[in-house]
Amino acid sequence: MAEKILILGGARFHGLQIALSLCNKGKNVYVLNRGNYNSNYDPKIHHLITDRNNQKSLENVFKNHTFDVVIDNNAYNPYQVKTVMELIRNKCKHYIFTSTFAVYFKVSSNHKLLEKEATGIPGESYYPWISKYAMDKFAAERMLVQEYNGLNYTILRLPTVFGEGDFLGKLAYLYYRLKDGGPITLEKEVKSFNIVYVQDLVNIYNAVIENEVCFGRILNIADPKMYDYDEFFYSIYGDLYTPNKIVLIQAERMWEAGYWLPFHWGPVLDTSLSEELLNGVVFTPLANWGRKTLKYELEKFKDMNVNSEFIKRRNIESKLIEKLTVKRENKDV
Repeated sequence: MAEKILILGGARFHGLQIALSLCNKGKNVYVLNRGNYNSNYDPKIHHLITDRNNQKSLENVFKNHTFDVVIDNNAYNPYQVKTVMELIRNKCKHYIFTSTFAVYFKVSSNHKLLEKEATGIPGESYYPWISKYAMDKFAAERMLVQEYNGLNYTILRLPTVFGEGDFLGKLAYLYYRLKDGGPITLEKEVKSFNIVYVQDLVNIYNAVIENEVCFGRILNIADPKMYDYDEFFYSIYGDLYTPNKIVLIQAERMWEAGYWLPFHWGPVLDTSLSEELLNGVVFTPLANWGRKTLKYELEKFKDMNVNSEFIKRRNIESKLIEKLTVKRENKDV
């Protein structure tokens, strides 16, 4: 049974909440990060202040410690994974790599994507600011599978994560756009999408840790329920949202104009494998956490509507809408 667990990252959002959950279960929890975002951990959590990109510094950490489980939340390329794997090769029972649904390189999909459908080859236009991130994550996955297939690893592909503790304020951003009259531009191609609530995600990591059925697996992790724009917005914003506050625009036109949301909806995922292997893990309905999370974010991001980045995006969005709808009465452009 895992008793000593290291989380690479663990400073913000789900990494921090995983650390707290494991700590509350009596595990000996370590987090490793540069200390830029959090230096005030629970006294029972050991904070290793280290830059993982400094190989010598990382070597010193693993020279002095042996971990049962390593959860790698902030590896973004093959080099970062390889550096860790070389140090824990004979010192770790389970390595969990946090990946992303961005590796599918799809804005949307007309069917639920299986894990094997990620090829690492962009077959269509994709978010220009995410492409390198997605390619590097996929390359890290491939390197892990090809070079360390004798070790116990699990790769988790996550969709966009929502919930209390979100440092991006995704729901608050949308709230202020609705509040100031909108409309909000959204990708026309997206018909449905998966998301995951942070507390459900924490439970999933707990279920994956040293679970032998997950060894050597790549797993799509998401709430299996698919949402569309209307259900998502109604569930969270209630009467503040009406369908006429959305303008659907082809994704490439949005990118060309320099506009994007601070997250992406992504394709729909086939989660049947993870549901089978993690039998018993339940997902919280959006109606149970959406407004609670929004309340948290509005407390944390009280001044978002006067934030320079928010204002910049809003202005770009307004000009885009004006340009693309000036000759159209229909909102679907």
